[in-house]
Amino acid sequence: MSETMIGRLRLASGLTLFAFVLCHFLNHAVGLISLDAMQAANPIFLGAWFNPAGNALLIAAFTVHFAIGLRAIYRKRSLTLAHWEWAQIAAGLAIPPLLFAHVLATRGGYSVGALQPTYPMTVAALWVAAPFEGLKQGVALLVVWAHAMIGLGFWLRLKSWWPRWRRGLIGAALVIPTLALAGYVSAGAELLTELERDHTLDEVQAAARFDAAAFEALMAWQPIGYAVIAALLALPFAARGLRAARDSLAPRPSLRLADGRRIRLPVAGASVLDGLRAARIPHAAVCGGRGRCTTCRVRVLDGRDALPPPQDVEAAALHRIAAPEGVRLACQLRPAADLAITPLLPATANAEDGRRPGGLAGEERRITALFVDLRRSTKLGEERLPYDVLFILNQFFAEMADAVAVTGGHYAQFNGDGLLALYGLDQPPASDAGAAAALAGAREMLRRLDRLNAGLASELPFPLEVGIGLHSGEAIVGAMGPPQAQMTTAIGDTINIAARLEGLTKEYAAPTILSLDTARLAGLALEGLQRDAVALRGRDEPLAFVILPRAAAVDAPRG
Repeated sequence: MSETMIGRLRLASGLTLFAFVLCHFLNHAVGLISLDAMQAANPIFLGAWFNPAGNALLIAAFTVHFAIGLRAIYRKRSLTLAHWEWAQIAAGLAIPPLLFAHVLATRGGYSVGALQPTYPMTVAALWVAAPFEGLKQGVALLVVWAHAMIGLGFWLRLKSWWPRWRRGLIGAALVIPTLALAGYVSAGAELLTELERDHTLDEVQAAARFDAAAFEALMAWQPIGYAVIAALLALPFAARGLRAARDSLAPRPSLRLADGRRIRLPVAGASVLDGLRAARIPHAAVCGGRGRCTTCRVRVLDGRDALPPPQDVEAAALHRIAAPEGVRLACQLRPAADLAITPLLPATANAEDGRRPGGLAGEERRITALFVDLRRSTKLGEERLPYDVLFILNQFFAEMADAVAVTGGHYAQFNGDGLLALYGLDQPPASDAGAAAALAGAREMLRRLDRLNAGLASELPFPLEVGIGLHSGEAIVGAMGPPQAQMTTAIGDTINIAARLEGLTKEYAAPTILSLDTARLAGLALEGLQRDAVALRGRDEPLAFVILPRAAAVDAPRG
C-alpha cells in the first residue's frame, strides 16, 4: 500500500473517531441541564453510532488509526521530535489504557447482556461504585481531546482559509471540552444528591437491567486486556530497538550544510530532517515531517545522482509547488550516501510559506510590496506608560498581520512601528504580481484600524493613523536574516520604492499611495483620483503614482 493511501486512511479514521468524540462530548455537555436531559439527548447525539453499522465503523476506525499510529512510531528513525509531536504521541499512547475499562464495561457489558449503558447507570458506576474510574475518565476526556486537537490543528493549519477561521476554531476547541467536563461533573453531582434523598443505587441498576454476575465475569478480563494493550504499545519500540541494533553496523551518511558544517545521520536510513533535528539544527517542518507542508524543502548541492527518486508522497508535494530539479523534502529524503544541502525556507517558516512554489533561496520574481507605517508613534510613547504603549502596538500589529493573512499576503519585515508585506509570491509570472490582493490588503488594514480606534478609544490619546505605500516590480525574494531567525523577505528597488511612496503619504495627507503601474495591475478605476510623480535616484523618468484619499482607500472601485 502506498504512503499516500496510508496517509488518507489515517486522516479518514482520525476524522471518524473525532466525529464520535465530538458527539459524545456534546451529549456530556447536556448534563449541565440535567441527568434526564443527558439521557434524552443520547439517541440524538449517539444513536447513529450505537447500532451494528456504527459499531463496526468505530471499531474499524480505531483499529486502523491505532495500527497506523504504531507504524508511524516504528518508522521514525529518530525520536528527536518537536514538543507538539511528543505531546500527540504521548496522548495517543495513553488513550487505550485510560479508556479500556470504560469501553469494556459499557459496550462490552451491553454486548453480553450485562447492562443497558444508560447515562444514570454510567454516572453511578463512575461516581459511586468506582470513583477512581470516574476520575480516570475525566482525565481521559482531556487526553482524548488534546490528541485530537493537535492532529486536527496541524492538519488544518495547512489550509489557506485557516488564518480567517483560526480564532473561532480555537475558541470552540476550548469551549467544547470545558462544557463536556462541566456536564459530566454536574450530572455526577445531581446523581449523588438524588441518592441521598429518595433514590437508591439498586433502582438505577434495575433500570439499566444490570446483571452483577455477568458483569463481574466480563470485568475479569481486564488484566488480560491491559496486558495486550501494554504489549501492543511496546511493540514499535521493541522493533525499533532491533532495527537500531541491525543498523548500527551500517555506515551513516553525512550531510554538509551551506555554512560548512558537516553532520552525520543518527542511524542508517534516517531522513535529512532526522539528521538536522538530532544535531539540534533548527529546520522548518510545520506538518511534523509527513510530507504535507513542504516547509522542510532543501536544495541538494552535491550527491544528487546517488539519490533515489521521490516516492508518491514527496513527488505529489514537489509537483504541487512546481519544485525545480534538485529540490527535495528533508522529511522524506533518506540518503544512502553523503550529501551537500541548503535549506530553502527559514526555520521559522509557516504553512503559508509552504504553499509558495519552488525554492525561495534568492530568486528574482515579480511581486507587489506593501509598506505600512504607524503615524506619531513617538508621541504615543511620550503620552502613555511603556506598558500601555506595548499593549496598543501589539494590538495594532496583530490587526495589520491578520489583514495581510486574510488577503493572501506574506508578512516579511518588522521595523518598530511599521511592517512590510509581500504579495504575489504564490502567483505565476504572467499574473498581476499580487497588485489586486495588495490593494485589498491596504483596504483591510484601514478597516481594521477604524475598528481598533473604536475599541481602544478610552486608551488612546489620539486616533491611530497609518501611511501605506504600494509598488509592483522585480525583487529578490528569499530566506534572509541570522541563521536562527531567518524569514522570507525581499530586497531591491521595488521594496525601496514602496517605502518611498509610504513616506509621501505624510506630504499628501492621504492614507494610501500606490504607483500608477500597481494601480493599473490592480484594475483600479483612476477617474477622479489625484495623480502625481516623484523623481527617484537611479531612475531617468519620474515615478507616477496615484493618491487615494481615505474614502477611496477604504473602498477603492475597480476599473
